Amino acid sequence: MTGIITRTMATTMTKMSIALMLALSTSSVYAAQDNAYHHEAELSFLDSDDSDDGGDGLVNANYRYYFKAVEQADKPYALAGFFHQGSTVAARYATTDVEDLYNISGEYVFDSKWFIGAEVSQLNIEEDNYSSRPDSFTTYSANLGYFFTDHSALTLNYSRMSESESSSFTSATYNSEGYISRDLDVFNLTYEHFISLQSTAGVMLTGKFTYSDDQYTINSSSTAIDNLGQVTIRDSKIYMGYNNYNLAINADWYINNAWSVGANVEQRYLDTSYNFSDTSFDNQGDNDQTDTYTGINTRYVWRFADVFSAKFSLDHSYFNGEYDNDSQTSFSIGINARF
Repeated sequence: MTGIITRTMATTMTKMSIALMLALSTSSVYAAQDNAYHHEAELSFLDSDDSDDGGDGLVNANYRYYFKAVEQADKPYALAGFFHQGSTVAARYATTDVEDLYNISGEYVFDSKWFIGAEVSQLNIEEDNYSSRPDSFTTYSANLGYFFTDHSALTLNYSRMSESESSSFTSATYNSEGYISRDLDVFNLTYEHFISLQSTAGVMLTGKFTYSDDQYTINSSSTAIDNLGQVTIRDSKIYMGYNNYNLAINADWYINNAWSVGANVEQRYLDTSYNFSDTSFDNQGDNDQTDTYTGINTRYVWRFADVFSAKFSLDHSYFNGEYDNDSQTSFSIGINARF
């Protein structure tokens, strides 16, 4: 996700804190009705203090339809969909100053509590910013899972992305051909479990193991003729392969149905292999690294009407890598409608 400069971030976060305090102080004035709903639509804005790309944040819009009504009373508002355990279809659009994402998905839940799902995503990248790579990626995903209880689920997900792009140029003295390809396979195994508590709403625990195989190749060849008629032929290849193993654990404590605080830790092991070859040289090898991510967050849902809610979130993450360390703060604000 693209970032924004730090001083703008600080100002915006101050405004968000004021809005959150107002929400907390006025939530008792109006008691929204927790009516069951079939439709859920949301518009949100996400940004962070990561200014590496000099962007202006991410705008996200999504819609979800539930085939049977979702009951949202007496449970954390953010988890109503998880407790629902019913069939859905959804669509999403997200955009930054350099990327656009389109997504459609669906999930069917059997009476036996097994469920299956499918998803298609299209990511378009502004070509001027990534001229050496394909500017469009399509990802296909499928998942299979099971609800053990009303509060727990296990999901296995597989995603596949394979894209390629070719180019050519021809003149009287020069011609070239190029081919770029990327193949990405991702496997996710996720377990979710909600623990109800007497004094507070409860704790949501999530464990996830991810394995991904990412292969990126550039092949190019060219033929040039100089003024003396001498012919120069050049062939080159760039190959990068990444095997990534991630283990993540998240815990979100719901103090009440509207407010939660959470923490997460993630361990990533990356094995990289490469091969850079040309007409005159060949360089290949591999390396590995282990990185750790930890983070804390807080989220609040302000039910200011029967249908509409305002959503606020604040996250701070730490990156402890073999080669560098970093931290990042991000925030999100949004409007949610359920009807």
